[in-house]
Amino acid sequence: MPRPCPDPVIRRALLTSNIRLHAMIHLGAEAGLRRGEIAVVARDDVIEERFGSSLIVHGKGRRERTVPLTSATHDAIQRQFRLGSPELPWLFPSAGRYSDTHIQPIRVGELVNGALPGHWSAHTLRHRFATEAYRNSHDLLLVQTLMGHSKPETTAIYVGLDTARARTVVDGISLASGFHR
Repeated sequence: MPRPCPDPVIRRALLTSNIRLHAMIHLGAEAGLRRGEIAVVARDDVIEERFGSSLIVHGKGRRERTVPLTSATHDAIQRQFRLGSPELPWLFPSAGRYSDTHIQPIRVGELVNGALPGHWSAHTLRHRFATEAYRNSHDLLLVQTLMGHSKPETTAIYVGLDTARARTVVDGISLASGFHR
């Protein structure tokens, strides 16, 4: 079952989060990144294109994909980059002895999960992205590409049913419409 994190929950988390968490939450909710993909975002991955900025995502199985960024996500990423050292390539550098590498994916999950209340998690932000992307496009192949899935069946697991649209479809096929005794 899809479990998209509700927008009010995300907005509340953003209100109480620091700049680093803002960027992580935006990358999950508005770009559909996995925690492992969030961990390895680097400066060179943000590209400026004709119609806005995009992100080269380093996904599972060493597969890369390009995901357009919302202006809010782009701004959150840029604020986070300004906090760090310009010499470091990573959006989220590791702290301490290993500061020349990126943060670990498990830490991204811990931070985002800690910012979201209850059972909501970094992964439910990805479900939210897939659900909203499908709702806006009605194109499962496009959402599959944006999510970095190799099979549409996997993408279908992430996409929540648009109950209002389903109601309209079912009401349109009702035997009761136009039928009078």
